[in-house]
Amino acid sequence: MKLKLVFSLMFGAALAASAQGGYQDGVDNYNAGRPDVAKVILDNTLNDASTDKAVSYFYLGSIDFDAKEFVAAKANFEKGLEANPQYPMNYIGLGQMALYNGDKSQAEDYFKRAVNIDKKDYSVLAAVARAYWNVDPVKYKKEIDKNISEAFKKTKNSEPAVYVLQGDMYAAEDPGEAAGKYEMAIAQAQERGVVNREAYVKYANTYFRVNPNYAIDKLKEFYDREPNSALAQRELAEKYYDNGQMGSAWKMYEKYVQNPNHFRRDEQRYAGLLYSAGEYDKSLEWANKILSEDPSVYQMYRILLLNRAALKDWEGAVDAADKLFNYPDAQLVVNDYELYGDALSQAKRFDEAVAIYEKAISLNPDKDELLPKLSAVYERAGQEAKAVEVYKQYLDKGNGTANDLFNMARRYMGLARTMPEQSEERIATANDGLKYIDMAIEKVPTNGTLYYFKAQLDLVKNDNLPNADMAQSLEKMISIFDGDPSNLESKKSYYQPAYYLLGIYYIDADKAKAKDYFEKYLTMNPDDEKARQIVESLSAAK
Repeated sequence: MKLKLVFSLMFGAALAASAQGGYQDGVDNYNAGRPDVAKVILDNTLNDASTDKAVSYFYLGSIDFDAKEFVAAKANFEKGLEANPQYPMNYIGLGQMALYNGDKSQAEDYFKRAVNIDKKDYSVLAAVARAYWNVDPVKYKKEIDKNISEAFKKTKNSEPAVYVLQGDMYAAEDPGEAAGKYEMAIAQAQERGVVNREAYVKYANTYFRVNPNYAIDKLKEFYDREPNSALAQRELAEKYYDNGQMGSAWKMYEKYVQNPNHFRRDEQRYAGLLYSAGEYDKSLEWANKILSEDPSVYQMYRILLLNRAALKDWEGAVDAADKLFNYPDAQLVVNDYELYGDALSQAKRFDEAVAIYEKAISLNPDKDELLPKLSAVYERAGQEAKAVEVYKQYLDKGNGTANDLFNMARRYMGLARTMPEQSEERIATANDGLKYIDMAIEKVPTNGTLYYFKAQLDLVKNDNLPNADMAQSLEKMISIFDGDPSNLESKKSYYQPAYYLLGIYYIDADKAKAKDYFEKYLTMNPDDEKARQIVESLSAAK
């Protein structure tokens, strides 16, 4: 299972932990586009001695405003003003609300109060412009441009907050231009000795669609400047993951989960990354740790199932699946059923595996690849007729690769072997198998293995007696394999029975050929005394 799918299955649970890095982590996460995380941090740190409540209330109000929870937003902005009337942003929050409600005059009054608190803080002008942009970028274009121009004029084009706003304005239509604005914000903040975390994250999120490596390099720069930043660690880990660099992703996440500012769901993500990176034992360790601390995180049973299956610990996989499936109100998906069926099948609990696969198919009838799995379970359970029936359903849905056709032929061969020798039913079933193997050969005529199985079908059809059709197929197989000298060893399991069967077939028709094939067989199986005696008798018959 791909890790993206694993994550989509894991993180439906509510956020259930709080960070310990103070309210600024909430601010940073809001600016990074994660309001759910920000709200938890801001709520849980609101009464900390180090918290600037005016700031926290502004961001809580902004989260509520974005969610259209306007009563709560207004209350938070007003609490922010009570905490510190000299912090301008809560006036801007109230102004944005007034603007949204159609009272531009009231909004302008709030904006004016904000600007007048500190007329040299030109980031406030950028915040005013953002409020207009948030409400209606078309209707208030004039006001937006005015505030941006004023901020740039008074700072000689050096206000980072304006560049961040411009980046946001370009992000949807012109990612390259947006990234350029974020880069300017980073540079201007750096001139002031400040790390503009918001610009770093937004640069990476925007430019990643254009050039992932540039985005990752910028986050590396952020991380190098603030190596203990939970935000830098997490963002870099996520971009590594999104770019398919799983090794780098889990190593960065390993640092991040040691940071006191991480969340429990980050531990869950780390466990998933470890699985994806093939670090199965570590992934198991983290999944078990999470469950020991909070048994309600049932998604970790899914991680246990994935890891146990990868380690081929089928009993352990079944145990994890049992716990996942028996967890009250667990949100199960088709992949859970598929993995559970795989584990049950490998544990030889075929009847249970059949029931699980059938449920998976009923949940997702368009997932064709489940049908071969169900067919294989029937085959392993000795229900060859059902194996054929289900695999035919798979082919009838339009699947028809050479491998599909080969597997259909193989199932017919298994079914034919269960039928009485010399029966018309056995011959007809073997012929059905030959039809499919011929279709596979037509697709890949140079595949020697297909000829080998065609010969096996000819044997089954003829009550396991070597015959001309069998001989023709085996000789074709040998001619194909002989084209590559390395096949002599790697295809030994095919050569050896082929030589023996051809030897048997030619005993009556061509003793020289029979002797040649048995001698070749003996080079691979020199301890077969019976074959050696046959060679001696053939030599004496000359």
